Amino acid sequence: MSYLTTPDGVRLRVADRGDGESTIVLVHGWKGSHRLWDKAVHRLARDFRVVAFDNRGMGESDKPRCRYDFAELSGDLGFVLRELDLHDVTLVGWSMGCSISLEYLARDGGRVARLVLVNGPIKLTRSADFPWTMTEATLHGYLDALADRWPRSEREFVADTLAAHGTEEDFDLLYRVALQTPLDIAIRVVEEQARLDHRALLPRLAIPVLAAYGRLDPYYPVELGAYIAERVPEGSAVVFEESAHAPHIEETRRFCEVVAAFARGEAPTPGHAVRAALDI
Repeated sequence: MSYLTTPDGVRLRVADRGDGESTIVLVHGWKGSHRLWDKAVHRLARDFRVVAFDNRGMGESDKPRCRYDFAELSGDLGFVLRELDLHDVTLVGWSMGCSISLEYLARDGGRVARLVLVNGPIKLTRSADFPWTMTEATLHGYLDALADRWPRSEREFVADTLAAHGTEEDFDLLYRVALQTPLDIAIRVVEEQARLDHRALLPRLAIPVLAAYGRLDPYYPVELGAYIAERVPEGSAVVFEESAHAPHIEETRRFCEVVAAFARGEAPTPGHAVRAALDI
């Protein structure tokens, strides 16, 4: 099945691989698509059923006139879970996919047994009591540059995403996929994302949560992963020392080992996991 059509008539591109009894669902980031998970899917599908889909407005999914808020985006995630009759899934959100996944858990949450947050925000802009993200000025600077210098600005964004060990081919894939998202939709989605604040949700999450962050990420520091692990009742964190913003691309083998172990219910092993008591 390559496409699913939502109740409001939007076709979502869906990839469904592997025959394992347990299911992993992958939610991509800003201006992404299921294709950015290719290397991870190849490995994970040996032992799991792996589902990845393109968010509306991005990749190979439809790009309709709609709100592009996170009620719609998280609603599409819930639709995919229900339509494919998926249960007890390990949900993996990357970057903006973290916001979609958290919003889904805040609004519905059914069918998800475990959550992996990969290099994504809890709140998009910083405040006095939450320093682990960008300032509003930085955010607006990104959006202004994106609009003023498109598509050159996208090349610069991809270069930051793969600042560690991404190859020229990885760069090319991310860039080509990003251009599938129209500029107006890309900006609209971020404006809607800036309205979210999932800090209060963390203590209410009643499932195991793994925060996985790249040491060299220019957007979200590893301290944010520790913050999440401290506030979720069953929280843990792992640092990918050789990754920037995309551990599933830059450290694919280890990323898949960590996610597979977590999906099986295994505790993160020493050397992989970190827990921090933060005094804030």
